[in-house]
Amino acid sequence: MKNLPKNKVFKAVLILTAACLLLLTLSGAVFAADRKIDDPVVEKWIKQFPDVPRSHWASIHIMRLTNEGAIAGMPDGTFGPERSITRAEFVTVVVGALLGKPEAPSANQHWAANIIKKAEDNNLLEAGEFATDTWNTPINRQEMAKIMARAMQYVQKEAPIANTASFSAKITDFASIGESYQPYVAQAYAKGIVTGYPDGSFGGGRQATRAEASTMVVRLLDQAYRLCEITFNPSVDVAADGRMKLAKAEQYLMKNLQSLKFYAENGKVYLEGNLVAVPAGFENWLYIRIIFKPSADLPIATYRTDTSILFHDQVNKLPGVGSFKEEINSYDLNGAKIKITSFNQIEDIVVTMGVRALNHTNTTYMEQEYEVYWVFDSENDNRIACINCIEWEKQVDKFYDLDQIFQW
Repeated sequence: MKNLPKNKVFKAVLILTAACLLLLTLSGAVFAADRKIDDPVVEKWIKQFPDVPRSHWASIHIMRLTNEGAIAGMPDGTFGPERSITRAEFVTVVVGALLGKPEAPSANQHWAANIIKKAEDNNLLEAGEFATDTWNTPINRQEMAKIMARAMQYVQKEAPIANTASFSAKITDFASIGESYQPYVAQAYAKGIVTGYPDGSFGGGRQATRAEASTMVVRLLDQAYRLCEITFNPSVDVAADGRMKLAKAEQYLMKNLQSLKFYAENGKVYLEGNLVAVPAGFENWLYIRIIFKPSADLPIATYRTDTSILFHDQVNKLPGVGSFKEEINSYDLNGAKIKITSFNQIEDIVVTMGVRALNHTNTTYMEQEYEVYWVFDSENDNRIACINCIEWEKQVDKFYDLDQIFQW
């Protein structure tokens, strides 16, 4: 174990609930990297785009893409997340993110001429697929999906999914998507690059927005951002003792992880997430401890899907399935509510998530009833300690962009 400052060791000990959880929590402390809450890069992003609040569904994707220089804001200082994006603009973002910017065109050429040519040379577009006089036309969702699918195959070198029938069947308006686009939409949907609307439709002919474009490109670049469908087969995904196998449990944990975020907005601090439904015989388990700075003189606040009380913490019940949005508050020693208005009042946030098997045959204390735990905290730098509690002494570093979660 690294030599930790005394306050870090003390904080880790406070998180003890049982021997297994002690190991999990200490594993999170080992990787502490002095993460700064008042990040000037994020502060610049907040000021730069006043029309992209933290609660915007695409905020983290827009932040990442603009910080990397792949897309810029509008001349008036806004981002315009709901504005349409043209064919030339979208191809420019994709080519710049994947292949780098080509040379500037000559004076008598369209500003995107060399970019379109580079896209054609790398199989992102077919030759002449976008006629020159349509480059300034807003791109639609099925056209974006085609570029995404071709980018995965020809630039990212990802193997296509052989059978996409089960995925296309989930899209209620799949038959209305242009026939030449259907295979690409199915591939992009199956890979988690594009998703449908709440009613199950895809809207292939709808003009795409700058927020949608940013999200698709980020998912293309980093698979940790993708929203893939999960298929479950009890005959192969459940161990002999009734617990979910590690690889399958991680798929459910990744879906839950992608929805989880902490952010500040309008003088309030929020916890938000959406726990996906797990198969019969299993349940989600989420346990969050918010540790306030000593100067705040506040007790630890706990948010969890079960109601176990630890150390008389403030316990807030979270749903085991479905969405939640909780304003983070605390209470003084007399029980009076104290509103938390800034992340500067918070010392650390520790998150433990798992998949619980309700009726497994092995009841060994140290193994408990989980196939896998993921433990991470706000001081870690893009890192999750992954512990398989069947073999609880085994620990694996899983790298994940924690700025998706701790959005300060």
